[in-house]
Amino acid sequence: MSQGSQSDVPTYGVVERLRAADRLDDVWTELKINGFAVIDSGLPDEFLGRLAKNLEEVYEIQKTEFLPYGDLTLTADADVARCLLSYRQEFLDLALCDVLMGLAERFLGSNFILVMQNGIINRPERPNYQSRYHRDLNYQHWVCSKPLAMNALFCIDDFTVENGATFVLQGTQHVSEFPSDCYVRSYEKQVIAPAGSFLVLDAMVYHRAGTNFSKFPRRAVNHVIGLPFIAQQVNIPSALSANRVVVPESESTLQYLGYRWAPADDVKSWREKHFLG
Repeated sequence: MSQGSQSDVPTYGVVERLRAADRLDDVWTELKINGFAVIDSGLPDEFLGRLAKNLEEVYEIQKTEFLPYGDLTLTADADVARCLLSYRQEFLDLALCDVLMGLAERFLGSNFILVMQNGIINRPERPNYQSRYHRDLNYQHWVCSKPLAMNALFCIDDFTVENGATFVLQGTQHVSEFPSDCYVRSYEKQVIAPAGSFLVLDAMVYHRAGTNFSKFPRRAVNHVIGLPFIAQQVNIPSALSANRVVVPESESTLQYLGYRWAPADDVKSWREKHFLG
């Protein structure tokens, strides 16, 4: 048997290995093979408290915004607050945190875009639309040789069995069809994760929320980050501008938030951007 210089794991006939330089590489490997992983964000508890407060506030604002059309709590968007970073600076800071940006680059390469950022409030023993199995690239029944997108669910609260931690179907990013009921019952895995961590998934992995049997809400902020040809759910640059959110002006941040990838208004604008800008 041969042993690699960086590993105590015995192997035979192995000449290629996945890289393992740091924790991000370990998570990248888990995403590549299993389709999910948990990683600590490194963010302080005080920041989590602000996120929890602001999530509830933004949801109340969005309920009021929807009143001319009806009661948001009676729709499939009940307990979902969308495009949080355009309402509160803390959510932009979360979307730009070093761990998330570093992992996105490791998983997707140097060009990627924030497709959406949504807050999810899983209330005790209350039906939740997210409790149905789905991919975060919805309605897609095909697979790709390289990853297209990842979702990163930031845990504001602990994810536990009692409060309905997320279930995943490991490895389903490799299979185009949804598996049988028998397979789901046998192999679904509930992922326990502490507050302050990211549950990250290949966006083609099937997953669902569990039922919250506790006495308290389970809150999270989901980010879908993808290759730039995937359209944003909400025009993030426009939403940030409308609410006068201060955006760091680094080139990488502007690319990530979608400023670079927005369609040009006309041919002249496209050429100015590509050849003169």
